[in-house]
Amino acid sequence: MTARILWSVLLSAAALTAATLPEWYARTLEDAAFEARLVRDLTEIERVAGDRFEGDVVMVELKVRPLYGSRLELRRDDFLLRARHNNDTSPAQTPDRIAGSAVLELGKERSNSGGLFKDSTNSGVWGGAPGTGTRPRRIPGPPDVGGVGLGGEQRQTIDQRQGTEDPVLDRLHDIELPLDTADEPVSGYLFFEIPSKVKRKHLELSYDGSLGEFLIEFKRPE
Repeated sequence: MTARILWSVLLSAAALTAATLPEWYARTLEDAAFEARLVRDLTEIERVAGDRFEGDVVMVELKVRPLYGSRLELRRDDFLLRARHNNDTSPAQTPDRIAGSAVLELGKERSNSGGLFKDSTNSGVWGGAPGTGTRPRRIPGPPDVGGVGLGGEQRQTIDQRQGTEDPVLDRLHDIELPLDTADEPVSGYLFFEIPSKVKRKHLELSYDGSLGEFLIEFKRPE
């Protein structure tokens, strides 16, 4: 009976902690105010983007508002998603890396390394968390034609995708955070290649750009 009561208390505490986590996290810099929301639910990802991406894509919805008449310059390379438990990182990906012809390269990397994450102990680390003095490196664009060694079914799927327009790719372009200079509030999504096994409590979003820097730990309440 004592064990059952203790288990009930632990479950209640866990539920209370989850309930206190905010949907939106706010950060204010000298010239801009940011709000960020982590999107991991596959049903919502499919509803918003039109595809579940095999569960290995995480989206972050962002609202950015200029302050005091400032002009904002936003870049993908300014944003990084990191898993604290193993220090794996993923910079924001282009829509083409997620759903375009470059999906072939993603498929190869998923097969070989389990995802686009690069471990900090290996060569080719992307790095770039605020305060480390490093910035995320852009990965080279993949070739239009993929390598050899793909199964017939996978090759057929790739050929079909490359030979037709992709409504999912168009949708990603439509909903992506505007990456340009702006003097008015902007909003949209950024896309990160994240293994589905990585839990929310391990994820953090960092910004390190011309406007300053901030860090959001999605496991913590404001």
